[in-house]
This record gives sequence, C-alpha cells and structure tokens, in this order.
Amino acid sequence: MTTIRYNDGQNEIYNEQGFQLIGTTAPNLEGLNPKELLEASLGLCISITLQKQLELNGIQADPSEIVVKVAASKRSGVNSRFSDFNLEVSLPKSISPEVKEKLLKKVELLCTISNTLRISPEIQLTEV
Repeated sequence: MTTIRYNDGQNEIYNEQGFQLIGTTAPNLEGLNPKELLEASLGLCISITLQKQLELNGIQADPSEIVVKVAASKRSGVNSRFSDFNLEVSLPKSISPEVKEKLLKKVELLCTISNTLRISPEIQLTEV
C-alpha cells in the first residue's frame, strides 16, 4: 500500500518501508507530481517486464541499456483524464530487430500497469 501524508508543507509519499519521495503540485520540481508519478509507474512496469523477459528467454543483453520514456497527454476536448500515453523504448543494440519486435509485443501483454490503464478500473474512495 502507498500512503501520502501532508507534512510540513509537503506531500510525502510512503511505502511499507517508509518515506520514499516528495509529491509536488507542478511538473519539473524536486519530487514528482501526479502526472509524473503515473508516467513513472507505467515506464517502470515496462522496464521491469522487459528485464524479466530478457532473463526468461535467455537473451544476453545489458539491461542498463534499456531506456523507457513515457509522456501522458490529453486530446483536445478531453478533461480530467489523460487520453494517451506515448512510450519510447530503447533496447540494447545487441538484440536483433526481430527479437526486439517480439519482446515489445510480449511486454505489452504482460505489463500490469499498461493492462490496467487500457481498461477502466473501478475506483472506490472511502473515508476511514
């Protein structure tokens, strides 16, 4: 579970290990804003899934060469939600184009965050 606490003028984000980072209200500040956190969640899921697929398939490649960039955006006329997520993935150069294509298709099927974003999840907000 993730917990957010407003403390001393800042939104602090915790996991079960304790304080992890500051949440901000605008982009490109110290800490991450909600849009950046959402982009990071999707990008991290894709990156981890790629790393696991390399390992499971015995593909010899340097995982530090994997770079994932994510940009969330809203189409004109769309309010209060992101309509598009653009992902750019750089894979190790040692992997053939055919294997890269197969990896990306597999990752799209396996990433829990991308699968969640594709289908509208139910969200329940309760006061405790």
